[in-house]
Amino acid sequence: MLKRIDASQVRIGMFVEAIEGLWQDPLLSRRRFSLRRETDAAKIRKCGTASVVINTSKGVDTDGLPGRDTEIDIKAALETVHKSVQILEEVFGKLRNGEGISADHVAPVISSVSKSMEENPSVFLSVTRLKSKDEVTFLHSISVSALMILFGRHLALDEETVQMLGTAGLLHDVGKLEIPLEVLNKEGRLEQDEITLIRGHPEKGHAFLSRQEGMSQIVLDVCLNHHERMDGKGYPRRLPGSKVSLHTRIATICDVYDALTSVRPYKARWSANDALKWMLGNEGHFDRRLLKKFALCLSVAAVS
Repeated sequence: MLKRIDASQVRIGMFVEAIEGLWQDPLLSRRRFSLRRETDAAKIRKCGTASVVINTSKGVDTDGLPGRDTEIDIKAALETVHKSVQILEEVFGKLRNGEGISADHVAPVISSVSKSMEENPSVFLSVTRLKSKDEVTFLHSISVSALMILFGRHLALDEETVQMLGTAGLLHDVGKLEIPLEVLNKEGRLEQDEITLIRGHPEKGHAFLSRQEGMSQIVLDVCLNHHERMDGKGYPRRLPGSKVSLHTRIATICDVYDALTSVRPYKARWSANDALKWMLGNEGHFDRRLLKKFALCLSVAAVS
């Protein structure tokens, strides 16, 4: 299982998935490696970086013993994510080529993700956290879908609505298909025209999905409005909070939380606590009452 630890806890025998923070060392710059030398472990402990992500199924845990989490759960989660990415690639490819899709095309993904979130949400979400540049869009969509399913069930919404929330999470960023990868993956500050281009993705996605067969209003609503804010300063329509639906409020929380807590190239992952603290302090962006319920949901599910 992927586990986040303080740099001071690093020891020989651990399998490092990511070192979070701005610190870099030319000898330890590989993204994934097994720690075999005490000098390397000591170097990481002294580097002052915020945290290190280890994989206890491939190396020792903080107590020096092999991780006790079953590899069966991890392998099942990885298989689900891999198959889900393949299906999303096909679905997004159809849309990019002007072909039609329906909600049935992503139904297998929703079924698998839904089952995984019932069995072990912490393990499933942990394997989606490390996003490579090529996988960001797909894994982000899968993560948001999973979080929306988890949160919808926590709110005791009916299962049909929960499944639609999951579908909305998968398709909420489909408008990014029309944005060049060099803009989406740009590491530095965006120019104003690039910001304008990215901010057009909700309307482009809504236009895509509106032409498809059998798309529910929940999916269309979330796609168009997931960047709206409770204070009316969001985009694309600057809707007042009273006009932002419950489904979109859920999506906005899950979308931002996943973005903040994911490891990406050149971006450190925030801890769950830091992300939630920032979100709660970001006045006017989120439904604060709903956000507090989301924090409780994560605590109950032992998601970090």
